[in-house]
Amino acid sequence: MKQALLFTLLLTAGAAQAHCWAANAAEPISNDGLPVNHASFKPLHAAMDAFEAQAKPNPGLLALPDVRLRITRAVMDSDEPTRRPREAVIHAQGFGPKTWSGTGCDIHAQAAQRIGPRAGFSVFINSPMATMNRWAHDEQLSAYLEGERGEAMQGWPVYRDCAVIGPDRRIPWVPVPVGEMLAYFEREQQRKIADWDRSNAGALQPFDLADMERKAEKIRPQNAQAAELLLKVARERKANEGRNHALLLKSRQMLLDELDDLRRTRAAMTAEQLGEHYRLGAGRHRLPTPAEAGRPLKRLVKLDPSFPWDARNRTRIQLLTVCASTHPNNPAYAQPMRDAVAALDLARVAALLN
Repeated sequence: MKQALLFTLLLTAGAAQAHCWAANAAEPISNDGLPVNHASFKPLHAAMDAFEAQAKPNPGLLALPDVRLRITRAVMDSDEPTRRPREAVIHAQGFGPKTWSGTGCDIHAQAAQRIGPRAGFSVFINSPMATMNRWAHDEQLSAYLEGERGEAMQGWPVYRDCAVIGPDRRIPWVPVPVGEMLAYFEREQQRKIADWDRSNAGALQPFDLADMERKAEKIRPQNAQAAELLLKVARERKANEGRNHALLLKSRQMLLDELDDLRRTRAAMTAEQLGEHYRLGAGRHRLPTPAEAGRPLKRLVKLDPSFPWDARNRTRIQLLTVCASTHPNNPAYAQPMRDAVAALDLARVAALLN
């Protein structure tokens, strides 16, 4: 209650900063080298214009205390340009006094980048991973930690405080099945064994003590002390060679045992069990323990290969993710920013899908 009262007082105290918008900012070029205002990006900017028209009068943003507000835009290419369209993002954010420049509403660009905003919200365009962090990756699978599921916002699904707005209310990812994740772990274990073999190939070769003795005798006339030290080290290494090789081979066997255990685990599962959604538990291979069976564990997901991306029209608006954001050092802004996003007309945002 005291924190809520304090934040209300801060909002009142900061009323003088309301409507203080700095000039818009933009990354000068896309991440593939095209200028941000390239003619081909016009549909993306049109969508960002529509969002900006909602953001600038948003009461949640305008009530933030001790901030100067700024719109920032960026256009990016997709990490799969042959399958997915271009991505873009527009941020409406409030920056604290340490980023201010001059007496008007200017913001120091470098300071803003270094310190970050106190609060704000963003729209990510055609960015399926805006709410996810990559958890595992190889040539066959990219798995992501699914964002925490929240209460639906104006009918749209919410993950990690972001409303995900897609065609027919679809989200662009699907769960990773247990069998697919165990297959990834098996490939990863095989890679570890191969790396071990490459790293230790030389160490498992028999040590040539006779060669080191000849080298020691060659340097003895010039430096007898160095020759004796070389001999001592070489003879100790030879004496311990069997034990050291055994320790190395034991560590390799542990990698092999883990691989065998993975294969036994997969072989013991039914098709139904292998098809279940993979959830991060505390058991072997991060599978849930019996005690965790009813708990809401985090899921791993992958991009949905059937999501209807149109990569031929690369600036078509096909997915929108609206997110509240706050700087970690300003947790008091989190709920007001969630409320500010909830106050947006998401139907108008969804109308941008084409």
